[in-house]
Amino acid sequence: MPQRNKYISCSQVSLNASEEIFATAPRVDVWFLLEYRGHWSDKAFASSKVPEIVKKRLEEHLERIPNSRLQLIKRQNNREEMLKFYVVLSDELDPRLYEVDLDKYEDLLELDLSRILGNALYLRNEPIFLVCTNGEYDKCCGKYGVPVYLEAAKNENGFKVWRTTHLGGHRFAANLLHLPFGIYYGRVRDINVAKLIKDSINRNIKLEHYRGHSCYNKDVQAAEFFLRNLTGETEISAFQFKEANHKREGNLIFEFISKSDGKSHFIHVQKDRSALFNYTSCGDDEKSQIAQYRLVDYK
Repeated sequence: MPQRNKYISCSQVSLNASEEIFATAPRVDVWFLLEYRGHWSDKAFASSKVPEIVKKRLEEHLERIPNSRLQLIKRQNNREEMLKFYVVLSDELDPRLYEVDLDKYEDLLELDLSRILGNALYLRNEPIFLVCTNGEYDKCCGKYGVPVYLEAAKNENGFKVWRTTHLGGHRFAANLLHLPFGIYYGRVRDINVAKLIKDSINRNIKLEHYRGHSCYNKDVQAAEFFLRNLTGETEISAFQFKEANHKREGNLIFEFISKSDGKSHFIHVQKDRSALFNYTSCGDDEKSQIAQYRLVDYK
């Protein structure tokens, strides 16, 4: 059996295979972002010096809340005294971002999430962007993510950029996440990140880098991508997902509603679960099956 060339990065392997980037975003509805200024290993949260009792409390939140995810975040040369903690709801209709200042990590033990979500004092109107730079998890995230973060941080104006731990899909590095909307972008480079962020702040999705909307599962992400590509509509909130009709042999039909005129759009896609057989990480020794989607019909 041929051995993998370890000098070839997973991002290059993905490009060589012409793997589609859309419909690859993890499903996440609720985000917990915790500032941690120490070193990140490949298992960043588990190996961090966050007190164990605090880790346990956050893990309880993750277990209790469906489709939730924790990210460690940090900024270059941050000298602020307070630590930041964000709770983000990437809801399709009402995305919200809440910000809390912490004196110490143990403050999280006293926080009541329901009080935060119900208090406008914690609500932040300016968006934030996360760039995965955890090169110890996958070398592609360090190689491509760090220069993207540094370039994005130069242009902060009405938004804030954070380095973050693994976002999922490191073969699409550099990965950029727009919150509170939960819009995933991939294969971002330092030469185009400023324009990409500017367009995102103006509520326009750049389809050539669009991995998906985290409030949708990957099947719905595929249908939404095809709908936007066909209609040319890139405004973030242009469509509302209504329902799915799963047919046999990987055929799926999805209905979306236009927010502007109430029109229904029906997207018929086919999912091939074994379209590609490839490496998905720089550290992989074995290949994995990778699904791809094809448009069948649009009405």
